Amino acid sequence: MQIVSLNIGKPKDLPYNRKTIQSGILKASATHAVFLTKTGFNGDGQADLVHHGGVDKAVCVYAQEHFSYWQEN
Repeated sequence: MQIVSLNIGKPKDLPYNRKTIQSGILKASATHAVFLTKTGFNGDGQADLVHHGGVDKAVCVYAQEHFSYWQEN
């Protein structure tokens, strides 16, 4: 197993249904080593802390075999 990409980013204001929402969906590949704490990677963030992030949801991992599915959908 190897890490192919580690993506991080802070929440941003995004337009959605004629309003503005905060979302952490826009991540970019890290170009340097990133420290992982018990609540997530330094430099990363989530806007919806009820459903994302925190001690039990600090990292989201996808197998490379699933990339084609995400590209199609």
